[in-house]
Amino acid sequence: MKQNRTSTIIFALLICSLPAIAQTPNITDHILIFNQVNEKLASLKTVKYQYSREFNYPSEGYISKAEGEMYIDFAKENDLAGMRFQYEDTQSFTIFNNAELFNGNKKKQTLTVTPIKAQKNLEGRSPLYNSIVTLRNVLPLIIKDKSIQKSVADTLIDTKRYHVLQFFLQNKLFSYLGFDFSKVTKELTFNYRIIVDKSTLLPLTILQTTVSTQDLNRTDFTAINTNPAAVAESSWFYSSYLNNYAIETPKVPVVPIKVGEIAPDWELTNYATNEKETLAQHKGKLILVEFWIKNCSYCIEAAPKLNGLTNLYGKKDFKILAINTEDNKYNIGVFVDKHPVNYSILYGDDPSVTKKYGVAGFPQVALIAKNGTILYSGGLDIAALKLLIDKNL
Repeated sequence: MKQNRTSTIIFALLICSLPAIAQTPNITDHILIFNQVNEKLASLKTVKYQYSREFNYPSEGYISKAEGEMYIDFAKENDLAGMRFQYEDTQSFTIFNNAELFNGNKKKQTLTVTPIKAQKNLEGRSPLYNSIVTLRNVLPLIIKDKSIQKSVADTLIDTKRYHVLQFFLQNKLFSYLGFDFSKVTKELTFNYRIIVDKSTLLPLTILQTTVSTQDLNRTDFTAINTNPAAVAESSWFYSSYLNNYAIETPKVPVVPIKVGEIAPDWELTNYATNEKETLAQHKGKLILVEFWIKNCSYCIEAAPKLNGLTNLYGKKDFKILAINTEDNKYNIGVFVDKHPVNYSILYGDDPSVTKKYGVAGFPQVALIAKNGTILYSGGLDIAALKLLIDKNL
């Protein structure tokens, strides 16, 4: 079913702000409709649809959109994850054939091939985020768990009525595949609303919001076909693409700088003073360097922990320097306004800094001794860092 895009956007805003629309009268009706949708998804053998995903976080000034076409085969022989899939957008394609996952880059005409030996190896794959696969696997868990608050509303879109399945998750999110939940480190309540076509019992939209914020994760399923033409069997094997695509040479893994090495110097700009600053200027102090980026939930969680270290050790010969070579000054300001820090922030368009320190992800830290050698390098382990700081101050 195609919807007018403007009316769909307006509906998204309304559905996020209203507590409920035409609630059905009792919990039995709610569970009945949840079960009907669950049974419909469980009955699917194959499905094809247009997939659209949007992350819109006003609190962080972050928007990300993606869309493409998804084909899923739920045949029983696809036992590793209960399905195999093919996803394609304008720039790439991703295919999981129950044994390996391969990605094709249309511009570069290259393929990367990854063996998949367990369900967990599929987590984090974009086409699976809040997808039909997710709902098919997670709805039985939602229905079974009586502690999860559930309800069903009724709403009108373009003169047609739809179910709105709603439930709340406390301090947890469901995984990409939907087989289980992952806990979050903050006290958060997530509100899920699933727009369901009454005639087909198929989901059209998943709206995921965080209670008390305007942040929105949204996925839409359009042009749904539950009996699509089968794709060519050869299309499931990467060897079929080798006439047009070359296997991409694996990149050398990025390894954090080793303990005992001399910390590389830099020249970056201090966010607060707008002056150039080098590591050499801080010689004789114990320095904790944090590498971070703005759009990173773990970096947000790191800020109060680093503030705590400054409060504890800041009056001694200890200093924290938070380095960001990815974002401009404006975006760093957006972060700082939202998450105040009591330590120095350095920035600059110099990717060689993160390369020299072997930064593979964010946040990553390095503790530098007063003589300039590396004492610690890796993830933000506060307990381990405190032991080293106490020993070396």
